[in-house]
Order: sequence, then structure tokens, then C-alpha cells
Amino acid sequence: MATIQTLQRTAVVGGLFLLVVEVSRFLNRRKRRQYLKEVAAACVRNRDAKIHQVLEQRTDLSEVHELTATEIREKVVSGDLSASDVVLAFAQRCARYGRSHGVNAITEEFYDDAFKLSKSLDPNSAASLLFGVPVSVKDCIGLAGALMTGGLACRAEEKRRSEYDSVVVRLVKRHGGLPMVRGNVSQCMMLPEAENNIFGRTVNPWDIRRTPGGSSGGEAALVAMRCVPLAIGTDVGGSVRIPAAFNGVCGFKPTPGRISKRGCMVPRVNDRHGPGMIIPSVIGPIAKSVEDCAQFMRAVLSEENFKFDVEVPPFPFNEDRFARSKKPKKIGYFVSDGWFEPCKAAKRAVTEVVDLLRQKDGYIIEEIKFPTDGWETYNLYLKLSSAEGNMRGFTEGLEGEELLDLYSPLKQAANLPNCLRPIVAALIDDRRGGLVRSVRNGGITSYAYWQLLADLTDVRKAWAKLMEKNCYDAILHPSLPLPALYCGTSKDLTAAFSYTMLANLLLWPEGCVPVSTVRNDEQTYPASDIPANQRDAFAENAAKTMEDSAGLPISVSVLCPPYRDEECLQIMQEIEELVNFEEKPTAYLRME
Repeated sequence: MATIQTLQRTAVVGGLFLLVVEVSRFLNRRKRRQYLKEVAAACVRNRDAKIHQVLEQRTDLSEVHELTATEIREKVVSGDLSASDVVLAFAQRCARYGRSHGVNAITEEFYDDAFKLSKSLDPNSAASLLFGVPVSVKDCIGLAGALMTGGLACRAEEKRRSEYDSVVVRLVKRHGGLPMVRGNVSQCMMLPEAENNIFGRTVNPWDIRRTPGGSSGGEAALVAMRCVPLAIGTDVGGSVRIPAAFNGVCGFKPTPGRISKRGCMVPRVNDRHGPGMIIPSVIGPIAKSVEDCAQFMRAVLSEENFKFDVEVPPFPFNEDRFARSKKPKKIGYFVSDGWFEPCKAAKRAVTEVVDLLRQKDGYIIEEIKFPTDGWETYNLYLKLSSAEGNMRGFTEGLEGEELLDLYSPLKQAANLPNCLRPIVAALIDDRRGGLVRSVRNGGITSYAYWQLLADLTDVRKAWAKLMEKNCYDAILHPSLPLPALYCGTSKDLTAAFSYTMLANLLLWPEGCVPVSTVRNDEQTYPASDIPANQRDAFAENAAKTMEDSAGLPISVSVLCPPYRDEECLQIMQEIEELVNFEEKPTAYLRME
């Protein structure tokens, strides 16, 4: 009897102990989250209280914002414009349209620093490739005196301000570029929107009900509004190309490794992210023109790049490969990846560009036979990205902050008990069922991960074989299957971004060029136009996206094999010249 009583007391004491532990954990989590909210609020207060002396000055350069980065550089070099006046003009435009009372694209402002830097430019260094060009630098790229938050509140503490410039910023400054603002990003930088708990939500200047994309959404919105002529973003699944396409500007993702990422943050604990070795993040430009993207590449692929970071291969920008060649180019194209059927406007954009290229001498165009379709590549990207299980890297990197609701479908799928996965997958449609089966609660084994790497190798070999067998120079395809999404809806349309993820899986360079806008008769997404296995919840949400979408920009993308960055840019430029896209957003002007 005494033994039973002893066991009962032990059980009660043990239960009370566990209860105390859980209550203590709950209180610590709540305390931590409250602290992070205060950090975020203080960060915004400090930013808004900052005095910018430059904004008190005036300039007569009312139309300079319509110039491209290349044109600005030429006029500053020739003496037609002064770099300091250019800074004044763009600073005033940023303050007018980019702040929280506008599209909320800016996280930090360094107008006085840019003005001071413009005054110190050496006239004898006029050969510098970005001489006098204002630049926006993405929040995750090191800029002396700035925060690198990656959308994480824990990185918004004042003590975390960067002491040094990243390598890419050093190169930009050496070539006369003038960093002046930083654009907003998504929390953890893995969402096709630009929203976080520090700086809030950025909206699209074409339609303020919609998102500018992400994670480099702030940068693309600033370029679209002519608040800066050039922005520097990063891309691991489409974070340069998605916002560029949603905002009707040019975006370029180079071959991984060509541009140094030294001095950039990773939204993980201690900036450690092992999967980045398999699918690396890449720095790339967002600009009004392809020439501006090429000019950025010339600057950062200069000799200093290889001295500052010995891990970067010493391949300077190759002007011969960027120049127009008399040799015919053979381009393959596809209109659909088989996983997510594009809307009418996206399909039309590709076919119109194909027709224009066929009419031009020097191009051979043919539709490709898919070596791997979107069902395979999208799910492979998801499996590789979620291999650790339970979104562990995300939650650890947040250091106590809550994940945004935008991540909720991914979080639910990641935490679903494995024993229930076959049942849940069988009860829902094929595409969402495939996503449920692609992730595992608790992560996967080393052996399973090795098999995924073998699958990835097979995909890369298949696409390389396609290019070699058919002698293709590039692949043309829709940048995305839909125009800009309504804010907050990306969680219900995660499958739509298979088109950008392909280039990241392959480690190939890719760029997007705006070519058209959605027409009045293209504002639908009929079930009759899509394959039977895609008539599901994703398709229903795509149909909602197309409602009231007339006038939104549509882009096409050019994909090339590794280290053919210059050829990719050259083909993009040919398309840009053939199409001559001149539409600009106006919705943001009504926010004043």
C-alpha cells in the first residue's frame, strides 16, 4: 500500500514539475515575443525620426527619374548632370512615394550618406561603370551602418548594424554607385510577397491591393516607381525575377558563384544554412532596362571582385559574348511546364515574342520536348528545401518570433503526423496531395537526402542533354503563370512559382523582361482551359487572381546554361528592343 502511495505522490510531483516547466516555457516565449515586438517598433521609430538634410534641399531635375541607370551615368560623366543633383532628385521621389504613407517599400534611408558620397566622386574616375547612379540595396546585403534583418525582428536590434560593406556594395561604390535606400523583404526571405513584423507590408505600385512579389519586393517596387534606377536583390527561388515580373521591370539571376555573397546575411541562426550549398542564393540586379542589368554585371565582375573574394571564379564580364553575333541563335520555348497552366496573357506573351523572333534574322525557334516537367521539378525543390523537417531552420532563425500567417499552409504540411499523410493526400487534389507527400514531420534520413541529390543530378543532366542534343542557346518561357497576386494570397498559390524555381535547381542564369499587360478579355482562368489534374483549389485561387487584373504587367524569361550570363542578357535585350514595353504604373500616385 505504501508503495502505491509513493508512486502516486511521485506521479503528482512529476506532473506538477512538467506543468511548471511548460508554464515557464510559455511565459518565456511570451516575454521573448513581446521583446521582439518592442525591438521592431523601436527600429521603425528610429528610422522615422532620422533627419535627412538632403530632403530640405531642392532641385530642378524633375524628369531625371525617367532616365535609365546607363543614361544617368553618361550624363553625369559628360557633365550634363551632377551626381549630387541626381541624389537630391531621387531622394525626394523616394521620400514621396516609397515610405510607409506610400507603397511602404523602404526599410532604411541613407540620403545624406549618398549625397556625401556623390560629392566625393573623383572626376578622374569617370570611367567607373555606375558613376553617379543611385542604388537600392536589399535588406540582407551588407551596407555599412545599416541593419540586415532578412525580415526577422531579432536582427533589428541596434547592436546588429553592419560595420562593413559587403563585397558587392564595395564594388558598386568603387564604380561610383550611390547606395541610398534599402527595400523591404518577406519574413525569412522565402515568400513571394514583401511583408514582415518589422516594417509591415509593401504593396504593388500597379495595383495597391496586390503584392510586389518577394522576397526582393521592395527593390522592384522602387524601380517600377522610378524611385531608383537600379536595385540589388538576391534570388534563391525567384526572389529577383518574381518581383521584377510583378512590377513590369527587368530582373536577372546570374550563374551562382559569379558574384560574391561575402558580407550578406542568411535568415538562420548564426547565418549558417547548409542547404545553400545545394541551391545557393544569388545576387542579381533589378532595373528599368536590360542594359542597366548588364552594366551592373560589368561592374561587379571586374577584377576587384576576384581580389576581394578568392572563392569567386575569375571570369570578368565578356563583352564579346554580350555583343550581337551574326551566328544564328537557336532558342527552344515552352508555354506551360505541365504543373501550373499559365493564364491567357502569359501564354500570349510567349507566343508573341516567339513570332517576333521568328520574323527577325538570326533566330531559329522551336517548341521543346520537356525533359522534366513542373510536377517533378517543383516537388523536388520542395523536398530539398524542407528536408530538415518542421520548418526547423525557419523557426530557429526567428529566435522566438512567430511565423507570419503567410507560411501557415507550409507549416501545417510540415507538422502533419507522417501516419496521416497518405490519408490526407488521398482526400485532397493531386497537386496539394503531392505537396503533403513531399515533406516529412521530423525530417528525412541521410540516405533519403542523398537520393534527392541523385534526383537533382538527373534533372540537371536531362536539361543539359536537351540543350546539347538540340544545340539550343536558350530556353524562352513564361516568367510566371499569373500576374501579381492579391496581398496575402501567396499562401494559397505556392504552386505557381515552379517557373522560377527551375533555374535555381539547375544553377543556370535566367532573366525576365516585361513584354505586355493583361487585356480586358484575359481576366479569367477558365477550368476548361487547363488540364483535368489541375482543376483544383490552386486553379480556383488563380481564377480569383485574374479578376480585375487588366493592365497588370506580364513578362517572359530567358534561361541559359551555366556561365552563359552574357548570352542570356543579350537575348533579353533583343526581346526588349523588339517589344518596346513602355507601360508604367500609376496606382501609387493616388496614394499621396
